[in-house]
Amino acid sequence: MKDSSRFVKECVIRAVSDDYEEFERVFADVTGWAAERGIVIDRQGVLSALEGAIAEGYASAYVLSGTPPYSTPVEYSAALLDDLWFYVTPKGKHLARDLSC
Repeated sequence: MKDSSRFVKECVIRAVSDDYEEFERVFADVTGWAAERGIVIDRQGVLSALEGAIAEGYASAYVLSGTPPYSTPVEYSAALLDDLWFYVTPKGKHLARDLSC
């Protein structure tokens, strides 16, 4: 089995690969998939994995709106975590096809 930090990062990528997701949804998905494998991960661990995925170009942060443009890419900031949504980049979408979290 791959190391747990890599597994968690891949699960984060998978969690944001189908739709824009807020952090709380990402956290719930990732902790559920991790628990199925006997991995215990906390909020900070999932957040670090998300930040790593963004830094490596696998995901981006967005602000969503009910009017065009409906999604606007923004610089990630932990201070704005509750206002941001996350989605994979084309690089992340390619990787997500091969993931099995």
